[in-house]
Amino acid sequence: MDQDGNTLLCEASSRAIDVMPSPHKHKLSPISLVVGDRLYLLDSVPGPDCSHSFEALMYSADRCFEHKWYWHSLPPPPFGSDYDHEVVEEEEDTSCSNHYGFQAYTVVGDSQIWISTAGGGTYSFDTTNNMWSKAGRWALPFDGPVKYAPEHGLWFGFSSQGENGQFAASDLTAASTARPPVLKKVWDELAQPLPERWVPMESYLHPLGAGKFCIVRIFETPEEGWCWEKDGNMYNNVESFAVFTGAEVERGRRGTLRMIKHKSRRYSFGQRWVQSLSSHF
Repeated sequence: MDQDGNTLLCEASSRAIDVMPSPHKHKLSPISLVVGDRLYLLDSVPGPDCSHSFEALMYSADRCFEHKWYWHSLPPPPFGSDYDHEVVEEEEDTSCSNHYGFQAYTVVGDSQIWISTAGGGTYSFDTTNNMWSKAGRWALPFDGPVKYAPEHGLWFGFSSQGENGQFAASDLTAASTARPPVLKKVWDELAQPLPERWVPMESYLHPLGAGKFCIVRIFETPEEGWCWEKDGNMYNNVESFAVFTGAEVERGRRGTLRMIKHKSRRYSFGQRWVQSLSSHF
């Protein structure tokens, strides 16, 4: 799916590509998760109109339409109903705006989507009955997407503790409404001091099976001496690039986890002009 909502389905076995229907509404800053044979798309910044902010791409052989795939709208997260009194007084409309902001999200079990917020706890969406509930007043100990690795029975992601976002693992099944999940293991190998002028932007984790992962980190770095001024604003020539790192997690004799870091490769997205912010660079 691209930034305009155009959706393609690729069938790897036949190497065929099929055009999918577009969602009912454009998503400003969406997150996506796969549960079973459905793709769930949730806008993390729904805005004042939260209709169609949460949709699922579903398949039905019984529908009398040209295409068997279709988007089904789902109830938005009930974040607004749990705000404390001070927040409600400051905001006139809290019915569907995400004031707390998404901190982490993942799939737990065969039917649960967990959305962790920065200040409102963690919410669970049951895909079997399309109902939201409160998983706990705690937040997941991760930032961004969290991936489950069945070979270890653990969830992997980037820790919300510290500054560089260490690669970490946790057993989310051990959590309860009153007991928050804790990190089972944290690795510092990928959180070494960055080269000068490297500005971290985003991080992604892709499980490859058998305890292997591809870790993708996006960076920007301004080019020295390349700047120009327009309308009183200073602009820098910035290079955007990704660093792909292979990692492998295995268990020792006593069940302890250890990570083997493999090669890293850098891929450049090219250069662009951005407005200079002294606090950013």
